[in-house]
Amino acid sequence: MSFHPRQTTILWWFIPLSLIIHLLLMLLMPQTAPGPAPQLEEPVFVEVRPPQPRPRELDVPILPETPREKPAERLGPQDQVVERETAPPGEDTEDAQPRVVAPPPVPQPRPEPRPQPREQAPPVVVDQPPTVERPAEKAPAPQVAVHPEVTPPAAPAERALPDLKDLLQLPQATESRLENQLRRKYRAEVEAGNAVWLDMEKDILISFFQRFRNNIYGVWNYPRQAAERGEEGTSLLKVTVRRDGSVESVQILESSGSAALDQEAVRAVWRGASYGPISRHYEEETLTIFAFFQYRIGRTFIFGS
Repeated sequence: MSFHPRQTTILWWFIPLSLIIHLLLMLLMPQTAPGPAPQLEEPVFVEVRPPQPRPRELDVPILPETPREKPAERLGPQDQVVERETAPPGEDTEDAQPRVVAPPPVPQPRPEPRPQPREQAPPVVVDQPPTVERPAEKAPAPQVAVHPEVTPPAAPAERALPDLKDLLQLPQATESRLENQLRRKYRAEVEAGNAVWLDMEKDILISFFQRFRNNIYGVWNYPRQAAERGEEGTSLLKVTVRRDGSVESVQILESSGSAALDQEAVRAVWRGASYGPISRHYEEETLTIFAFFQYRIGRTFIFGS
């Protein structure tokens, strides 16, 4: 059997072409071996809920104190309880109002007594021979010592008395003492449970007190006419607030001595409402607040403790 040279050439080209085709088929054909079955993902269900109110930082309830297993070796000031005073409130008003001391009277010079004229002794009659009568000479009139009139010295000018403005301005120590007496005076109402002093250390009312003071400072003004007259003083108000923050009543317990200052303090409380709801941890329906409204020329303060 003989091959033609042309056929031999075609055969040599056909072999590498066949190898290339087989390699391409092996690379392009997918793997026939079965792979692992894909895992089905479980469906995720999302539930949409309305936003829940979060407790406020300042309105959280007070946590109960945990009992101490071992007593403290050294007791602090908070563990020392002072006995309650039983003496009646002081009524001494020695320094409540400056006293005006009248100047001592100026002693006036006593007038010297005038000398009285001396009485002359009656003439002694002596028997003498008769003589020609001569007209009797008149005895000289007794001389009376004349003293110049002494004019009393002019009294010194009276000491100027302090005006009403000076009498109304009490010392700072006296005002503090009077404020302490007022707290003792209204202690029974505070101990009842629904009345507190402003800025009292109660965690559940701190946020409400902050709103109360900010609202009042925004509308509280110093009366112009009272400032021109130099009127100053401190008013004590009793404010009753409902749970929703509205004002129920305002009462003046102690006056500042000026009707204009007292009325401005009352108007500021009404204009500042509403003060926002009281904390839900406060159980009463109304809250009574005792607050001092202090007027000083150029500035005003509100405080309670």
